[in-house]
Amino acid sequence: MKIVSDDSVPWLKDHPTGSLAFKYLLTGDEDAADNFVLLLARQDADFTTERHRHNFDQFRFPLCGDMNVGQGIKLREGQLGYFTEGAPYGPQDDPLGASEPGSRFHLTLQFGGSSGYGYLGPDRLRACREALRQEGEFIDVLYRRRDGKMMGGLDAVWQHAFGTRLEYPKARYPSPIIMDPKSFRWIPDPGLAGVNHKHLGTYTERGTWAEIVHVQADARWIAQRKDARVLITVLSGTGRCENTSLSRLSTIQAEPGELVDVVAESDLELLIFGLPLLNNDARRAA
Repeated sequence: MKIVSDDSVPWLKDHPTGSLAFKYLLTGDEDAADNFVLLLARQDADFTTERHRHNFDQFRFPLCGDMNVGQGIKLREGQLGYFTEGAPYGPQDDPLGASEPGSRFHLTLQFGGSSGYGYLGPDRLRACREALRQEGEFIDVLYRRRDGKMMGGLDAVWQHAFGTRLEYPKARYPSPIIMDPKSFRWIPDPGLAGVNHKHLGTYTERGTWAEIVHVQADARWIAQRKDARVLITVLSGTGRCENTSLSRLSTIQAEPGELVDVVAESDLELLIFGLPLLNNDARRAA
């Protein structure tokens, strides 16, 4: 089990537009089909991108400020968006306006989807971009070679990493799915006093899910999944897990079979993502 405080993780200017900085809170296995990264993103300047798509899945949760995801769709602060592999979104246009640089930030989970194409983690992605900059330049979400040929930035990185053309799976859903947790009812946990759940959704044949758990002060939340990796982010409150203090934006990574035992010191609200394991034999793009 991993428990990480966001204060212990540095900000890195890793986005090709230069408008965003990231804290990589939790990361998976680069060689696995179900590789992932859970990150905190901070907007430091006006942010725009062309309409684009990815060959991996994403959840996005604005913590401070709204997010434009294209075609008039706004992901509001406190809402959760699910972006399935292969489905286009954007163009995104998020001017800072009256907001101070760095005042808007959101939580993002990116992970290999049901198709088994995998996910390029931040270290390998950064290394590929640096190598490609020797032969061209990244412009927004595109890459321009010295001969003038343009291609998608992720396409260029993928070809450099794997030597094969990037393939996009058929989109399970045609557009982002927006969930408003405020519209969901709290459901009491039948086995744990002082614990309530909001199940926000389960997606694709993989059964990926998202939920919010509220743990009252002095109550205990215990969870164990034998078939899935569970990623937990503290949205508010304080508590302890394995004798480690938890506070806002602390994160927990529990591997299949690991027992999560959280005791709330004050009312805790937890955002939880469940990632059922993928068989590496399903990886199609490597």
